[in-house]
Amino acid sequence: MKVHWPVEIAGTGVALPSRVVTNNDFASRLETTDEWIHQRTGIRERRIAEPHESTLGLGTAACASALRAANTEASEIDLLICGTITPEHTLPTTSCQIQAALGCRHIPAFDQVSACTGFVWSVATAAQYIASGFAKTALVVGAECMSRITDMEDRGTAILFGDAAGAAVLRKATHPDSGILAARMGADGGQALAIWVPAGGAKEPASTRTVNERLHYLRMNGREVYKFAVSKMQELMKGTLDDAGVKLDELSLVVPHQSNQRIIESACDKLGLPTSKVVVNIDRFGNTSAASVPVALHEAMSAGRIRRGDLVMLIAFGAGLTWGSVLLRV
Repeated sequence: MKVHWPVEIAGTGVALPSRVVTNNDFASRLETTDEWIHQRTGIRERRIAEPHESTLGLGTAACASALRAANTEASEIDLLICGTITPEHTLPTTSCQIQAALGCRHIPAFDQVSACTGFVWSVATAAQYIASGFAKTALVVGAECMSRITDMEDRGTAILFGDAAGAAVLRKATHPDSGILAARMGADGGQALAIWVPAGGAKEPASTRTVNERLHYLRMNGREVYKFAVSKMQELMKGTLDDAGVKLDELSLVVPHQSNQRIIESACDKLGLPTSKVVVNIDRFGNTSAASVPVALHEAMSAGRIRRGDLVMLIAFGAGLTWGSVLLRV
């Protein structure tokens, strides 16, 4: 829908595990090759957290980096939202623990549990808090340790995911033309089992059986998810631009969820969007769920690909199934 939320990105930051796992590392123990993985996904390598690393540590480090980039103190933050499906604990929320780790005031802090769409939904949510006057400055982070819920013996999913965190500081726009012009959010719970973790919740609490049957790992219907993602990415991009009354050639840059390079390329080809206007880093990081959009956003901003006045679209889709977009005038 068309909106007018006078919000800007004041700074971004990332945190990445140091351990790099290449396709050849998987080829040494699974029935696969570097070529097979790259052709189907675009991935060459991904970062995997060491045992001492976790969602909280990565999320806190990314937030601290974003605060430094925004020249903002933790005490100035009025709201903290963390997008994650791999929380530090079942409870309390990871956002509350990040709040404490950073030394924020006793501000509202909550987790956004919408998988790969988590960061985009969090940006849209925080923007509305700022536009309403409830908050002046918000800290939004996508943080994931996907390796902790990925079955490393399953070739279909093990090769896809990586660990990372990315964060952004949002505040009321300081330039009259800056702000969010359109946003879309949606979900189709009828396709919930397209991507899911069977055990660990109220229906299937942890037991010897659920552990032995490997029910605490992510399961995915790859074919159905692929079809959904290609069509939804096209629909979201076109719909969001139409909402704002913006033409495709006016768009400066698209920062999509890094799910699969073939999905991104297929959607852009059908829309007629040049790949030069799309941020792609899946080759180096794999699919990092809620962290993928903020990591890509940070890289684009750091590389000077985003400048004042640019029209930038953040777009994601994930388990739920969920989807979301934000069109921002920087």
